[in-house]
Amino acid sequence: MSDLQNDRAQKDTIPILDSDIDDSFKYEISSSIGGEGLLRCLKCGACSGGCPVSAVTDYRPRKVLGNVLLGLREQVLSSKDIWMCAACFTCEERCVQEVNFTEIITVLRNRAVKEGFVAAGYLEMAKNVARNGRVGAKTRAVDSMRAKLNLPELQDPDIEEVHKIMEASGFNEILAKYADEEGKE
Repeated sequence: MSDLQNDRAQKDTIPILDSDIDDSFKYEISSSIGGEGLLRCLKCGACSGGCPVSAVTDYRPRKVLGNVLLGLREQVLSSKDIWMCAACFTCEERCVQEVNFTEIITVLRNRAVKEGFVAAGYLEMAKNVARNGRVGAKTRAVDSMRAKLNLPELQDPDIEEVHKIMEASGFNEILAKYADEEGKE
């Protein structure tokens, strides 16, 4: 699936059913590299209180963590919530339990991609990396700004090297999976 399936994790009015719960989900995430702090979460809300994204949207880091802890695998992985984090680390600075939320989000995003859920914008960025070796195109505006800041000009990436890294990491297989799914639509 190249787009997110639903927004169940966004809606607080939908009851949680026993069939929605995967008891192993929180342990899978907490045993992943980057997910180690998950089980320390007290759901106190310090992360959401400082989150700049939650100041302008209905996104709440505490809700994401709570849904992971409840075992709501599909709701978490198919929700737009895990793609909304700006990775600013404000939540981690405020967390008294040292829950590494930004790293947990990375674990969740990686798991979502492997299980067939990805935000369309992220898929497009991945395709750009495969084509150009970078997320966005190199522009004259960027070159001009870098010159004003006395920064060196951006170098063109070695596409062959990028493709080797993509192959070694399995990234090509993931892109191919989503290309196959787009072809079916």
